[in-house]
Amino acid sequence: MSLFRGFWDRIAPLPKAIRVDAGRSARIDNHVAAQLTPGGPGLSVAIVKSGKTMHAAGYGLADLRRPTAIEPDTIFHMASCGKQLTGIGILMLAEAGKLGLDDPVSRHLPSLAGFDRKVTLRQLLHHTSGIRDFYDESGIEEVLSRCERPANADILRTYVDLGCPMARPDIRPGDEFNYSNSGYDLLGTVIERASGMSYHDFFQRRVFDPLQMKDTFTAPDRRLTDRRLAVGYALDHGNFVEFGGSDLDDLVGSGSFYTTVSDLCRYDGALATNALVSADSMRIALTSGRTNEGKPTDYGFGWYIGSYKGMPFADHDGEWIGYYAYICRYLDRSLSIFVLSNHPDIDLVDIANVATAVYS
Repeated sequence: MSLFRGFWDRIAPLPKAIRVDAGRSARIDNHVAAQLTPGGPGLSVAIVKSGKTMHAAGYGLADLRRPTAIEPDTIFHMASCGKQLTGIGILMLAEAGKLGLDDPVSRHLPSLAGFDRKVTLRQLLHHTSGIRDFYDESGIEEVLSRCERPANADILRTYVDLGCPMARPDIRPGDEFNYSNSGYDLLGTVIERASGMSYHDFFQRRVFDPLQMKDTFTAPDRRLTDRRLAVGYALDHGNFVEFGGSDLDDLVGSGSFYTTVSDLCRYDGALATNALVSADSMRIALTSGRTNEGKPTDYGFGWYIGSYKGMPFADHDGEWIGYYAYICRYLDRSLSIFVLSNHPDIDLVDIANVATAVYS
């Protein structure tokens, strides 16, 4: 636990809601309230500035059947925002000497050794591998035709059976940016092989337990029992409809985490203080990849890299089974914003931009 010495002096348990600056919080509250449908789903927002949680609040309902207010400890799916956790997991294993970022993926997944084009872990992280994304409609049908509820081993087996993992035969790994959820599922499998633990156990033991992120998990079955989990909703002819689960619930790596904005504040504190990986590793995670020709991809290790009003930042959005998420960390100032939602028709980036204007 020496790795976390001093960390807990800066991160305290969050109460139900935090509004440190009443005036600033009121601007955020009013903006969010104007976006919500009365009696409908909603969202939670947390803002961390200079290592302190300035605002953490919930809006709207977590469950329309038994009206339950959303709080900072309401649980949502992170969707693709969870990719940066997979990136952190790979970096943790690299620092432990369990793998190298430029290792060919076949070094850790030997069943892919027969492919003539060598894809590296770094290329998978940067989405420059050319790996086909099975989450497109035809790909999902192809995988589901092999089993009703696939796990990562089934994705790997499908690649092997197809005989070629590349999206197109006319490009080399590294030639261009092509977003691939399945590529991150392969990284999830690499984490399991390199760590000797399941993806769930690795993050539980190495991240969630040490950081006391008690409401963050990957096991989809907890969704059925935790009453603080928000219900995911879609829109159907103007009506909110429960989305339910997915046949792809057991896949890990591309975005399989449930969490709360309260837990994300703890996680953000760990990243800011290098409690999980070194400052050098964080710089790698938050640096854009490049193609073989040197063109920036504007994507790091599970983060898009860009700027807003001249302020460089790393961000990501996500959408999955009726949950919607947006996370943002500014790189030239200590400001992070987390928005988790079960409302299918709210612009989460707009809410984050308002928070940026209030607190930057």
